[in-house]
Amino acid sequence: MANSEFGNTDNKQQQIEQDEYTLAKSSAKHRKTERKIRKRRHKVNRLKKFLRLVLIILLLYLGYQLYMLSGWYLPQDAFKKADNSVVEIANNKIIPTFVINRALKDIPVSKQPIFFMSVKPIKKEIFKIPVIKNVYVRRYGFPARIQIIVRERTPIAVIKTELKNNPIAFFTSDGVLVTNKQYMSLPTDKSILTILSNSQDVKKIWDIKRVQYIEKIVKDVELYSDEKVEYVDMKNPNDVYIKIQTTSIRLGVLDSTVFERIKRIYTILPQITEVDSRIKYIDLSWDKVNYLKLNKSKK
Repeated sequence: MANSEFGNTDNKQQQIEQDEYTLAKSSAKHRKTERKIRKRRHKVNRLKKFLRLVLIILLLYLGYQLYMLSGWYLPQDAFKKADNSVVEIANNKIIPTFVINRALKDIPVSKQPIFFMSVKPIKKEIFKIPVIKNVYVRRYGFPARIQIIVRERTPIAVIKTELKNNPIAFFTSDGVLVTNKQYMSLPTDKSILTILSNSQDVKKIWDIKRVQYIEKIVKDVELYSDEKVEYVDMKNPNDVYIKIQTTSIRLGVLDSTVFERIKRIYTILPQITEVDSRIKYIDLSWDKVNYLKLNKSKK
């Protein structure tokens, strides 16, 4: 009985040792597999890092090559050549294009790509032109070019020595007096008041307040005549005439009674149809007296 128990004990001990050996062998094999997996992961990670580095270098190289393409840069003579395909001037009706190009010719061209180029020097030079009210600069790439869109001041009154001549000056809606001859090719616009004057020294004789006073007179004449004023003749400041579509109106001296005299237009204007083409002008230069001045009859 003792031998039998001893034999069973040995068998159990052998079984335990066998199980421990199998477990140790399996654990060693598992650790070996884990080491292989870790080595593979390290290799894959190193490969990924290498490929990532290569990709970054490649992107930097491509970015540099793209950055250096000539399509991003304005030609160094862009402002000197006045090439409309490189520097386009738009929306200028009063200022000739060559005047704006001439204002820009000494601006150094930036060596940076077009979208990094500062537009402040361009605006600074163009704002020196008195007719300019605002400036917008658009930048384009491939090929590099810019579009300069100007916003000009609005003329409200032109001063001429003769009706058919170009103006010698004009006033803008914001009170700026422009006398430079380069800007006198104004577009035809019936809303712009035409004033005839003998004075060449416009700056001494005319200012925005005087123009506004004439505008007020014109509005009253249009109100009471129901006709558009074509021009105001102030060659003789003491004997002013206003031309409307039907005839001329003599206002004489622009004193404190002028607005009361203008009110009489509607009472005398209908008489023009009775005298047909013989009328020379309506005379409202006298206080409380008005009459029609007729042309001399031909013999």
